[in-house]
Amino acid sequence: MKNAAAAILLFAIPLQAAQPAINAISAADISAIEIAVPQVPAPQAPAQDLRAGEVLTRLHLMPQAYKSAISSFVKDDKEFAEFTSMWNPILQKAGFAIGEISFRADIKLAVINYTSPQGLVLRRFMADPLNYDALNPTDMHNLRQELTVSLSKNDMPAAASFYIKSELFRPTFVIYYVTKGGENDDHEKQLRIFKPGDDIDYDLLQKAGVNIVKRDNAFTMVYAGKLIGFKSRVAVDETAAAVKILEFRKYLAENKKEFIGSATHKFATPFVVGAATYNYFFNVYFYQ
Repeated sequence: MKNAAAAILLFAIPLQAAQPAINAISAADISAIEIAVPQVPAPQAPAQDLRAGEVLTRLHLMPQAYKSAISSFVKDDKEFAEFTSMWNPILQKAGFAIGEISFRADIKLAVINYTSPQGLVLRRFMADPLNYDALNPTDMHNLRQELTVSLSKNDMPAAASFYIKSELFRPTFVIYYVTKGGENDDHEKQLRIFKPGDDIDYDLLQKAGVNIVKRDNAFTMVYAGKLIGFKSRVAVDETAAAVKILEFRKYLAENKKEFIGSATHKFATPFVVGAATYNYFFNVYFYQ
């Protein structure tokens, strides 16, 4: 099991309730940390000819999307006007009716509320966590096209898409798309990145019906669906692993979280902690 210790675990969000002490040591804790520093090649293709408005250089024009609203931090009335003049037409073209618009100057927050008779909402996908050659515009363009097509195939049409040019990010892009809203964002069908920090059991997830859009690498994937959670633990043998998995499944049921599946693997080399020799680790996948 490879450990991506440097990765940001965007989708392995900790559970809010107290979890059973199935084991204080995780497989991730004891695996050798493998952090490959990629050698970034020089650009191999000319830059794409971008249409006017395709590149964002000012981050107040890249809002957060949540519930039935978008919001952004703007420093003054001028930026507020820029934000609303850009995003009101985008929302309207996507089929939304503009609702209350507000600007709280004290906290520099602009909010555009909207409504949809079909219960639709706007959501945002940031590509930055994915693996691509950020210095190759063609590579980035092809990835954006691939994900845009996948959104359309999953009935989540793109409403807007921009390349981001900012010192806060490496070259990347953002896609805003339309999907069905829900009371809990975690349960909405969204385009998401799953990056647990360990190798993903792709076959298990595929057999369980997870809609895998892109296998980015061994420990990063793009999928369409509800938010996936992940736990990895160690065990002395397969029997102990099975018992701990059952304990965690019970915990998930008590907290109304849906079990997806589990996989038990044997370490290539056992390791000893005190009087215990750990020979196995197991991964548990569930919907938050």
